[in-house]
Amino acid sequence: MSRSRDTKTGSSTKDYTITVFLRQYWKDGRLAFSNTNQSLSLDGRLAEKLWVPDTFIPNAKESFMHKVTVDNRLIRLDPDGGILYGMRITAKAACDMDLGKYPMDSQNCTLEFESYGYKTDDIVFHWKDGNASIYGVESLKLQQFIIGEYNVIEGTSRYESGQHSNVRFCFKLHRQAFYFIFQTYLPATLLVVLSWVSFWINSEAVPARVALGITTVLTMTTLISGARATMPKISYIKAIDVYLITCFLFTFAALVEYAAVNFRSSRVKAKATKRKMSVPEPLCLNEESEEVSMKKLNNEAAGGSRVHTILDIDVDNGNAGNKKVQVDMDISEDEGDRPKKTGLSFRNGMRSFMRQVSQVPLKGGVAVIDKYSRWLFPISYSLFNIFYYVYYNEPWVKWTQPN
Repeated sequence: MSRSRDTKTGSSTKDYTITVFLRQYWKDGRLAFSNTNQSLSLDGRLAEKLWVPDTFIPNAKESFMHKVTVDNRLIRLDPDGGILYGMRITAKAACDMDLGKYPMDSQNCTLEFESYGYKTDDIVFHWKDGNASIYGVESLKLQQFIIGEYNVIEGTSRYESGQHSNVRFCFKLHRQAFYFIFQTYLPATLLVVLSWVSFWINSEAVPARVALGITTVLTMTTLISGARATMPKISYIKAIDVYLITCFLFTFAALVEYAAVNFRSSRVKAKATKRKMSVPEPLCLNEESEEVSMKKLNNEAAGGSRVHTILDIDVDNGNAGNKKVQVDMDISEDEGDRPKKTGLSFRNGMRSFMRQVSQVPLKGGVAVIDKYSRWLFPISYSLFNIFYYVYYNEPWVKWTQPN
């Protein structure tokens, strides 16, 4: 058997379409002749009158023989009864693709030919010249793939009816990722970089930073939706999914960063306003005042007992002489002596956590968050890209030419 071919693949359906010029050779002594030493070219329609192998493609989903303008097949008869039977067929064959590294993946595919009804006792298939039986591979031009190494295999398949002879053509396809770089990877990277522009915008410009953050997040969502429409529908995660999801998280983190800046800024402003409003008025004591009674506010803490005490304080009021002031105080028990509540709700816990975060002192004010983000985000994204391409991108293989 010998053939040449042209192919195109469909990753979304895990198959490939191939056009084959299939040529089969066998010898039938009943057709030998001695009148001439030249081979005879016969009309392809004579195949209906001759015995031909019942060859089929086991891994084909669908196939057909070309019939324009007539049936694309030929028959050549040698004087010793040798027959060359050729035909042009197109088949869509299944290929078990592992798309975990899509679109930087390589796939191993096969094309099988087998006898449908004859067992190995009747027909045994062989490649005529080994790997040299396959020709035309070097001239193939595929849109997304480079054809790498290939080889041919001879074997058998066992069924309930017995063993059937088959031959296989195995080839490796290396996907070219340039299309995906310009279509998906580059726009996603530019969106991530665009989200970092907000770090250089004044934190007081709320409309500008919020609009920029939301725009980048929504645009990234649209890009992901458009990319997934052309991706293979598989249940496991792909390399391009990892990249797009990470880019989305970076753009979302830039928006959350400004939320943290705004939250911290509002807390600082609220504290400053409260501090300004809570400045106490000076205490004035006149001669006639004999006693000042002070009681602590918010002394109704749950579970805490209070201690009543009176403090005698000598106040020097200038020429008026020393006056004794009695301060009546209700002192609650120490916080450590109170029984602690263990059943805090998630809402109260988050509120306490946010309060503690807002009270962390920052040197330089809220602007220091933007300052750190300006180099922290680019460094993190660069490290991610390095690890991503090292892990998913296969080492460049120098394709070996078949002998």
